[in-house]
Amino acid sequence: MTASPAFHRIFIPKPLRQNKRIVISKVEIMTSRLIFGAALLGALMTSQSASALSCARPDLVHTLEQAKDSPKIYYILVGRFQSLTRGPAFPQMGPSRSPEEQFNPKSPRVMQSYFEGFSIAKNPRYDVPLSRFPVDIEVSCAGPWCSDVPSPDRRLIAFVEARDGQPPVLKISPCPSHTFEANRKQVQKVRQCLDKKCASEEPNWR
Repeated sequence: MTASPAFHRIFIPKPLRQNKRIVISKVEIMTSRLIFGAALLGALMTSQSASALSCARPDLVHTLEQAKDSPKIYYILVGRFQSLTRGPAFPQMGPSRSPEEQFNPKSPRVMQSYFEGFSIAKNPRYDVPLSRFPVDIEVSCAGPWCSDVPSPDRRLIAFVEARDGQPPVLKISPCPSHTFEANRKQVQKVRQCLDKKCASEEPNWR
């Protein structure tokens, strides 16, 4: 029987007479403008898709304080996620795909996974060990930039949202702010700040 993780309430005139040649010339000019405009748009979109997505640096303490202030309930899990779905969540983008295809809106996808690790407590003695704990991972896109499920090799601190009658969900956007590397210092920081308000050490979040 799978143990239940500890939870934290953290986290739209009239036509003029013109001779035939003039009309044809105007049509030719308009057509050439449309072609040029389409080519320019395509070049712009291609150059944008080739550039990297710029994200603000996520901050663990800021996310923790947001989760604590949220009306939602969050599990704070430390460990690894194993996706039950093979392959990437979204098709790989690249030169073989048209700019329109790359920039078309894409609905978020939910990928089933299980989690191996523990739900963190202030005192390590009260951590709740979890094995094959089901977690849904919601991934999404911003234009051609899409998120994906974490590699099973990565040990993470994850803020996972509890849901009634469904597995909890970990939401990962192209600029993720709910997952962090679970190094010793970061894990200790979470323990220290679970029951008290902490200030971010990042100057942009103060």
